[in-house]
Amino acid sequence: MRNSPGFTLIEMLVVVTIIGIVTAIAVPSLLNAIDRSRQSSTMADIRTLGTALERYAFDHHRYPVVDNMAALRGELEPDYIKKLPLKDGWSHPFVYEVDTTGSTYTIRSPGKDGEFQPEPLTDVTHDFAADIVYVDGAFVQQPAGEQE
Repeated sequence: MRNSPGFTLIEMLVVVTIIGIVTAIAVPSLLNAIDRSRQSSTMADIRTLGTALERYAFDHHRYPVVDNMAALRGELEPDYIKKLPLKDGWSHPFVYEVDTTGSTYTIRSPGKDGEFQPEPLTDVTHDFAADIVYVDGAFVQQPAGEQE
């Protein structure tokens, strides 16, 4: 019976151990890549929204003075943007803020954790949970480099 085909228990344990090690290395990298992708799509959507706001301001000499994204959609669609992005890559709603005169605006994403920070860091961040903040056509808080 010693010459029968098959695997020994030791061989099976070695294979299972190798699979476990490869999985332990690959899964965090995969999750990090998914979050980087969501972050990139969020930033692209914010830039697109900013471009639509700039086009609107060119025609109206001010940014739309509205208090929520649904009202902003009514101002911008379909003349300035075909479809207004309402949510970031993690499916959290964007927040649009504008001063009462329509001279300055802010677009914010809460990031991965879905919670807004009390005050923007106005800096480069290395955390997926940090807000992404866009003010008057430029990112004032944005991700860069390896994320934690």
